[in-house]
Amino acid sequence: MVVRTLVDGLSFPESPRWWKGTLWFSDIHAHRVYRLGPDGSLEVMAQLDDRASGLGFLPDGTPIVVSMLDRRLIALENDGTQRPHADLAHLSRQFINDMVVDRQGNAYVGSRNGGTAASKSDSVLLVRPDGSANTLLNDMISPNGAIITPDGRRLIIAETAVGRLTRFDIGRDGLLHNRQTMAELRGHHIDGICRDVSGGIWAGGGTGGLLRIASDGTLEDVINFPGRMVLACSLGGPDGKTLFLATTSLKLLENLDYIGFDRTLDRTVNSIGRIEEMAVDIPGGE
Repeated sequence: MVVRTLVDGLSFPESPRWWKGTLWFSDIHAHRVYRLGPDGSLEVMAQLDDRASGLGFLPDGTPIVVSMLDRRLIALENDGTQRPHADLAHLSRQFINDMVVDRQGNAYVGSRNGGTAASKSDSVLLVRPDGSANTLLNDMISPNGAIITPDGRRLIIAETAVGRLTRFDIGRDGLLHNRQTMAELRGHHIDGICRDVSGGIWAGGGTGGLLRIASDGTLEDVINFPGRMVLACSLGGPDGKTLFLATTSLKLLENLDYIGFDRTLDRTVNSIGRIEEMAVDIPGGE
């Protein structure tokens, strides 16, 4: 396995997305959205007033980004301006984090509402293309990384704290049905995820490295990253066989405890974040 660093000097990289030949990602504590070109050029696409997290694209190609503590979705216009897409503060009690957007422009957003894993108090929110929103589920545990299968019929969400992948059928109305546990990996965390054409899942495992989960939910492989955390991943590249990784040093854990929910402290921390890449055998299937 050869892992190559593409971008370093980041604070808290998250939500890598391969989109139209480029890699987009957010840097939570830098409050930024970046785009990495195939030639290695790095461009700041947005500077938010808040922590930036989940990314997605509306049917017309407009990027939208999660503004975590404000609990809003922000649309990024071609001219560099930002406009509100959805206000979710009335549906989320603490913060929102990752999301996935389907071909119709429906965004499925994870919300943290306080409490412990045992309280099952977190939720998944549905934001329609017009910005209207409602709560779909209110008994989740740290919903985080999410993907939609290529046929648009299923949503898979990582419940990070319990190492679980939960799968739903998506109705024509965008609502979720037929909840099933796809994988339950006790002792592991599952963070940002991506899917390949075999139905297998690559997942950031935090301090537990990079996880490879088969389509039947079994844990096929664990690739260790000593001294680092693997937060999220995305398949892309010209042939779909490049796995992009968002990683940080273990200092992220210390920094998270230090700054808490005070975003004015974000600029004081450095978690030694990177975007890295490695080659895989099976191409992406998102």
